[in-house]
Amino acid sequence: MTIWLCVTPERRDKTRRIMEALHAGGRGMTRICEGSPPRGEPFVVWGHLWLSERIVPQAIADDTPWWLIDNGYHLPANGEASGYYAITLRGMTPALLADCDRNRLPVRMSEWKEPADGYVLLALPGAGTGQMMGMDMAQWSRTIEKRIRQRTDRQIVIREKGCKRPLGQDLAGAHVLVTHSSKAAIAAVLAGVPVIVEPTCAAAPMGSTKLADIERPRRPDGREAWWASLMAQQFTLAEMRAGLALPMLRA
Repeated sequence: MTIWLCVTPERRDKTRRIMEALHAGGRGMTRICEGSPPRGEPFVVWGHLWLSERIVPQAIADDTPWWLIDNGYHLPANGEASGYYAITLRGMTPALLADCDRNRLPVRMSEWKEPADGYVLLALPGAGTGQMMGMDMAQWSRTIEKRIRQRTDRQIVIREKGCKRPLGQDLAGAHVLVTHSSKAAIAAVLAGVPVIVEPTCAAAPMGSTKLADIERPRRPDGREAWWASLMAQQFTLAEMRAGLALPMLRA
């Protein structure tokens, strides 16, 4: 099976660097293409906009396997040559893997906060999040504050995408964080702040997906195993070149 590594014309330098790294570790199973892959062939694409918007809907309709590359969950690359990139199958939701290496990028996690005084921290998603899969973040953002208000009288602190305030500062006084699929929810779980998110969020296994839980949100066990699973699904360019990403794509 050939996996096509798609270079996005609108972000050519960045995406070619990523795809070349994957190809170097592909052991003959990958090919790089500029733009769209042959229809019906499995492919890897970067991001939620541009090329993704053109090729992902057809892949979903055809049930063609595809992988999404985005910023890592921890130490993200943010388009640079260093840092980590996450890879997920058929969307932006990571798998919950068992028996992953818990010594890969371990972090300190604070104890879960118990219900107490504090505000609802609402982290609004980027407008383009999930757009290639037909998601409408503008609509979600227009209604979420009203839906929160129907469930609680707590103060709501809104954090816009790209906010310059340190996230830790906002989390310090929060009773719960509400977001769609933002990676801010991952930071919240590490800080011990419960989260209410959509099922597509990487933090969903460690939180609630129902606003009805807002006063007593879930605080699941198993954060260490969840974290190890996330770390098994993100890679540096050097790790891609070494072939470490290939087994995960094949699996």
